[in-house]
Amino acid sequence: MIHLIGATLIVFASTATGLLLAKRYRDRPREIRQWRSALQSIEAEIVYGRIPVDQMAEDLALQMPLPLSKFFHTLHDQMSGEHLPLQTAWSRSIERYWPETALKRPEKEIMVQFGTTLGTEDAENQRKHIQLALAHLEREEQEARQSQKANEKMIRSLGFLAGILIVLLFL
Repeated sequence: MIHLIGATLIVFASTATGLLLAKRYRDRPREIRQWRSALQSIEAEIVYGRIPVDQMAEDLALQMPLPLSKFFHTLHDQMSGEHLPLQTAWSRSIERYWPETALKRPEKEIMVQFGTTLGTEDAENQRKHIQLALAHLEREEQEARQSQKANEKMIRSLGFLAGILIVLLFL
């Protein structure tokens, strides 16, 4: 009886691990789409709204779903509360926010690079930087979807099969 409970726990734990790893493949394209949506909102505010960036960050923190809303909340806090310059606040917010996401290094590099240009140029040049970041994110989203399609189901299955293998090795 104890062996059956132990075997069940091992299979359950390895299956859960596989599901958690597969979730990262599923979440990555969605989170990239959220960033693209946020950049489009930033573009609209820069070109048409002309509101201060800390106010824009606060608005986006309320509009965007988790985990992206945490980034904009942190950005707003650092700009308003700590009175950091935009580029410093952006960079620090990325560093704090990134571990909570399913996003990878290429997306981080795109967003860090974008943050270095944010607020440094006129509206038209800023719009060009946003369009460039959007194009890069679109490419990463396509790659993420392909990766999801190729790996998500396999990772889930490997989690379960690894548990079965461990149980069989202990028998």
